[in-house]
Amino acid sequence: MADNNSTASAVQEDLAQSENTSPAATQETAPATTPMAPAAQTPAPQAPIVQRVGSDLTPELQPLSSDAPPRKEVEGGRDYEVTFIVVANNPEALDSAQKRVTALIEEGQGAVDNVRVSEVRRLAYPIAKRTEGIYVVLNARFVKALTEDLERFFKLEESVLRHIILRENV
Repeated sequence: MADNNSTASAVQEDLAQSENTSPAATQETAPATTPMAPAAQTPAPQAPIVQRVGSDLTPELQPLSSDAPPRKEVEGGRDYEVTFIVVANNPEALDSAQKRVTALIEEGQGAVDNVRVSEVRRLAYPIAKRTEGIYVVLNARFVKALTEDLERFFKLEESVLRHIILRENV
């Protein structure tokens, strides 16, 4: 029976110790935990993130002045945006391609309204082993049949890396 009393008292002592070392008690005496090492955390941005609204290809449209020539009407024509990328290291190719596209449009009884040429830009991925190019964007009006001539020119011209012809106001 003495063994039972000693065992019971030992259990009571263990319970008393566990009550003294409850989570609340350990929080008061334990030092504050340190956060994870900075290498494991992603760093918070120091400056606010700024969203880019435009690019150097977006047109700065000015209202037409009264003395500006009227817009040439193209019978049966639609508004198109012709965009192509020319190799960056050959300025003659840029001038040649731009003049040829403009000439094709005007020969097909179309009209070029606006031409925008960007500076040399880094491409998102290599095209024909090239990492830089110059974007040319033309806003023009012409008949649909002329798109086939433009496509043929772009496919044959080696200095043009990529092209796209989009119909506007759809």
